[in-house]
Amino acid sequence: MKLLISHQSDRSYQYSAEDNDDFIASESDRQMLLIKEQDEELDELSASVERIGGVGLTIHEELLAQEKIIDDLGTEMDSTTNRLDFVQKKVAMVMKKASAKGQIMMILFLLVLFIILFILVFLT
Repeated sequence: MKLLISHQSDRSYQYSAEDNDDFIASESDRQMLLIKEQDEELDELSASVERIGGVGLTIHEELLAQEKIIDDLGTEMDSTTNRLDFVQKKVAMVMKKASAKGQIMMILFLLVLFIILFILVFLT
């Protein structure tokens, strides 16, 4: 009887060991599959990050170019403003020196000049 019990316990131990080995093998396979899927997802994420980094660098370069253009435009605006102020002061000085009769003559001369230029530009 002891031999029968011993034989049955050996068999159940053998089945338990095989079941454990099967479970460990299946879990190991499942974990390897999960690791492989995670590696693929990380590769995709890495590629996305690289693309975003490239876009960021392109945006940075574009912003630097735009900043230079705006700085140049600001410099040109300052120069133009200074020249315009100079011309306005000269015109004010000429108008101040000219009498009322001189101002009327200048207005008439400019009006005639405008009409001539208008005719030349739009009618020819």
